Amino acid sequence: MRPLCVLRVLGIAAACAVFGVFLPSALAAPEAKAEQPAPPSEVEAELMTVLAAKEELFLSIRESAANLKPYYVQQVLAGDPSHQRELIDRLADSRHMPNADELTQLFASLQNQLDALGSIASFRAPVYAPSGQAAEKEVLRLGGFSFLSEGRYLVYSPEVDRLIELPRQPAPNLLDLAREYARVEAPSLAPVAIDPSAGQTLQLLVQVPTLRERIAQGGVVGYLILVLAGVAYVLAAYRFVELTRIGQRIRNQLQSSRPRLDNPLGRVLARLEQANTNEEEVLYLTVEEALTGEQAHLERALPFLKLVAAIAPMLGLLGTVTGMIKTFQAIALHGSGDPKLMSGGISEALVTTVEGLVTAIPILLLHSLLLGKSQTLAALLDAHASAALAARLERRNAPADGDIPPKNRV
Repeated sequence: MRPLCVLRVLGIAAACAVFGVFLPSALAAPEAKAEQPAPPSEVEAELMTVLAAKEELFLSIRESAANLKPYYVQQVLAGDPSHQRELIDRLADSRHMPNADELTQLFASLQNQLDALGSIASFRAPVYAPSGQAAEKEVLRLGGFSFLSEGRYLVYSPEVDRLIELPRQPAPNLLDLAREYARVEAPSLAPVAIDPSAGQTLQLLVQVPTLRERIAQGGVVGYLILVLAGVAYVLAAYRFVELTRIGQRIRNQLQSSRPRLDNPLGRVLARLEQANTNEEEVLYLTVEEALTGEQAHLERALPFLKLVAAIAPMLGLLGTVTGMIKTFQAIALHGSGDPKLMSGGISEALVTTVEGLVTAIPILLLHSLLLGKSQTLAALLDAHASAALAARLERRNAPADGDIPPKNRV
């Protein structure tokens, strides 16, 4: 909006210059009635009176040119940048008297800049890499919003008057759109992402930490939580696969008439068949002992998962406390004027809390899943082992063929 206000002020100045307000009317055309020229002192006095009346107008022109100066520092101006900067410098100089030609040139320059901000153009300019090396490249200017070069986004830094390639680019899908847009012919339409803030949002991407940087902010406590989480996830995956295989082997055992030692049910049935006694109490204890061992094998590593799910939030709380201690130490040493001095401790406090919760919640769910799966297999073992024990006791109590009375024989 500021260039439009400048246009209005400069428009008044141009109109005044065109209609001769910069010179006294006495100098514009000689009066017919005056037979002799006026003395020099009177002409000078009249000129000073007119200039004093227009002093406010000249002051407005200089202030407007000074306000436009930051916009004319950059090298990516439309037209000749050096000539336009010289024009602005002259108009902003308090010792210079602007004329109508200079104001006309300024109007044309402003019009060119407004046209450039609303159009797409390409030009060659030095582009500085994040390492500081410069290379002449083809730059695509998307109005007054964004700069593209070789499918990557650039930002203009007015402090150093350079086009700088962002060290951290936007998402890959946006970069793909930028590469495709650069290859599209001029009359065609193509989607492309622009920065409405003229590069400010893109520059903030550099300050957003990556996942690795975010993990590093958690410190020692954060790394300890991640190590426990990694061990717990690997162990939970291993137990899930193992329980799934055990369930399949038990189903295979149910279809077989002979005990197989590759599954818990087969081992329990084998122990029952190997018992040389027919006493009910001994057989019951044998089956109970075999089931207890198999159930312990099915629930193996589940207590560790439960322990990690309980410890992870507590470690996150420990990281929160240590992070706040660092924050208060920074405040005590440097005061609270600079928030960046406290950001390290606050980041550690928040990151460790998040890591503890992210670790505990999934592991708690995995523990519940594996516990339910193991309990289902244990119930299946108990049911079939009890059935096998009952069949063994029934065979023991059944009378042999020689013990049947003669009258009952066929």
